[in-house]
Amino acid sequence: MTNLLTERLIRFRAVDGSGTIESIPGVYEALIADRVESFPALRPHQRHAWHAFLAQLAVLALTRAGRQEPPRLADEWRQLLRELTSGFPDDEPWRLIVSDSSRPAFLQCPAPGGLAAYKKLLAAPDDLDVLVTSKNHDLKSSVETDGKADDWVFSLVSLQTMGGYFGAGNHGIARMNGGYSSRPCLGLAPAEGGLGAHLAHDIRQMIEQRSKVLDWYEEYYSPEDGIGLVWIEPWDGTVSLKLTDLDPHFIEICRRVRLMRRGERIVARTATSKTRRIAAAEAKGDLGDHWTPVAIDGETKALSITGAGFRYDRLAKLVLDQDAFRLSPAMSTGSADDGPWRLVARGVAAGQGKTEGYHERADIVFAPRFARSLLRGGEERDTLDELARAQIGEIQEVILALRFGIAIAASGGKEASALGRTDRQRGVPYARRLEALADAHFFEALQARFGVAEDVRAAVRCHFARRLIRHGEALLREAISAVPCPAIQRYRAEARARSAFHWRLRRADSVFSDQPDIFETGPKEKSHDT
Repeated sequence: MTNLLTERLIRFRAVDGSGTIESIPGVYEALIADRVESFPALRPHQRHAWHAFLAQLAVLALTRAGRQEPPRLADEWRQLLRELTSGFPDDEPWRLIVSDSSRPAFLQCPAPGGLAAYKKLLAAPDDLDVLVTSKNHDLKSSVETDGKADDWVFSLVSLQTMGGYFGAGNHGIARMNGGYSSRPCLGLAPAEGGLGAHLAHDIRQMIEQRSKVLDWYEEYYSPEDGIGLVWIEPWDGTVSLKLTDLDPHFIEICRRVRLMRRGERIVARTATSKTRRIAAAEAKGDLGDHWTPVAIDGETKALSITGAGFRYDRLAKLVLDQDAFRLSPAMSTGSADDGPWRLVARGVAAGQGKTEGYHERADIVFAPRFARSLLRGGEERDTLDELARAQIGEIQEVILALRFGIAIAASGGKEASALGRTDRQRGVPYARRLEALADAHFFEALQARFGVAEDVRAAVRCHFARRLIRHGEALLREAISAVPCPAIQRYRAEARARSAFHWRLRRADSVFSDQPDIFETGPKEKSHDT
């Protein structure tokens, strides 16, 4: 039957370690109680798609029912979801498989003319949703040939709400900047809660901010009776929906797919389309999505993640540079909320023909005051941006010094003017290791500098710089013993490499020239890789 409202089809691991399987209403009950540790069938790149789907679905159901708070019991959730699809008393929009193609199925639009155009057969859920990777190396396809119901659920959610352009007739979603982009996630979650606390927080914030989204995008959405579940609308692949037809929290689909039985197994058949399901190309992904930052330093458009992912310098620009990005609504802490906040950043760095990897960060925790300052904007956020830029400059200074020292060692101790390209490239892997240390501690150090007296700020800066320098020294020692160098030149190379490293840091135009006490001898800290 595969009815997601009534059947236990979705596996999750509870916080007490037990394995459980539930319906969608049962999953909501467990999440609102913050009892869910993980979903075993959920692949890393599907995490945001599943979270966003559950949040949007909950907001649509609560808004239509005139409720502000999510219910706690599965039966209440079941009733709310059925009210969203009251025109389908047999729950077709919640069934994975519906034999009548003129009726919708879960995230599968009705096919008014039958399934003759659905010619491509997919035997595994990961064939339906697979990252486009070079030569099948990064993420294997066709490995879930015995996929369970929830494997198909997660693949459908990921494809239909996150999919990009994949060749002629395979159009991408509206909530991204172009077909070769992706739908990103940047938001805050309660640091002391789990998956359910994150979901409940986003649901409340989306309901609270709904009027603001409607005001900001008044030319786009219908404030009342807009389409929320796009998949229940018939689609023959030739007609697009207009944004004015939609609710601001609409759950979209971008492909024509139908699941069916083949013996005991589920398979999928797909069809191409002549047009996008939603006509929104001119918006360039700036549609008020709760989790999407918007670039504003030039053409306004949704964030596109690059191969750098969410490295410290990229994140600093995203959350602090008011002239470059408008924060996503999910970066809100809420008017009554307090406590530490965990930054959640997720997304695929998409490209033409392949991706540049899936990127995720959930290791950064913001203190309440720091989080509030981000949201207030103005002078406080400008101050944070200035401090972050200075800290990035300090990191780059040590990295350049390390690479310079290693290049001198690799050359056998030559003068800087005689260094070759190969010599300069020897330091790249060591610089990446140093940057990893800086990345792990960047926001911790930044928060320690914010809102304190100048002498405290100077002490924090000194501590952070010394840590970087000592780690750089350890990496330099390791590199000196490892890089190719003629034995007869090794002693000279080692001496000149160390000298070059320290000269680069202490020179008159170094970023550390205004605080020479950074180089004063003090108690040593243990260097380590992260």
